[in-house]
Amino acid sequence: MNQLQVIIDPLSVTSLHVEVFTGGTRISSATGFTIERNGSQYLVTNWHVVTGINPDTNEILSKNTNIPDELRVWMHIDPLGTWQQVRIPLLDSSSRELFLVNSGGQSTDVVIVPLSNLSAQIKVYPFDLSLSEIDMIPEVAMPVSIIGFPQGMSAEGKFPIWKTGHLASEYDINYAGKPTFLVDATTRSGMSGSPVVMKMNGGYKNKNGNYIISGGVKTRFLGIYSGRIHKDIEVGKVWKPIVLEQIFASNNL
Repeated sequence: MNQLQVIIDPLSVTSLHVEVFTGGTRISSATGFTIERNGSQYLVTNWHVVTGINPDTNEILSKNTNIPDELRVWMHIDPLGTWQQVRIPLLDSSSRELFLVNSGGQSTDVVIVPLSNLSAQIKVYPFDLSLSEIDMIPEVAMPVSIIGFPQGMSAEGKFPIWKTGHLASEYDINYAGKPTFLVDATTRSGMSGSPVVMKMNGGYKNKNGNYIISGGVKTRFLGIYSGRIHKDIEVGKVWKPIVLEQIFASNNL
């Protein structure tokens, strides 16, 4: 008897479930994804995830006023479909931050966390950042996918959940003067740090305004989700991929 073939979207293995701890106590959950640069591995998530502070109001997010000191990330091991929790410190012995921020600090709600000393068992599946350069134009009202862990929920094992939303603002016009745009989606806590992509099947418009007929699915990376702009409004903010290059440049990497 032939064994059934299991098909998994490559992006489903890039999005990772993140648990946030302080003093050994779990205080929240989030999402992250790995990227690679010059042979080194990094985890991307939000500034408010690793600091526990609202970047707009400076309010501490935890009810118990706890500041995170460690992430515990569920990372892949062999065979695919199994995971191991990896502990990633956020502060050194002198309470200095072990994550990379943009030159403006919290004004960019995205951080890059260096990954080092990973065991040989860990399988890292870096997100392909070149997907941000796909010549496929995002237009308002188009569907987008937010790949994360709403309220810590996952699919089978620790595979992420794909939540569908729609572009709620013009992609090429920055929201509130920052490299962000808005999505209309029923997102929940735990999805902060999720990659956001646009997948089109059949055809799409390119930067020259031409409609391209495609024989398959095209994917463009649009940015990093960082939460709703107001708790009572189903509109969330997404940081554009350019902020990742800005963070590396700010840290001379």
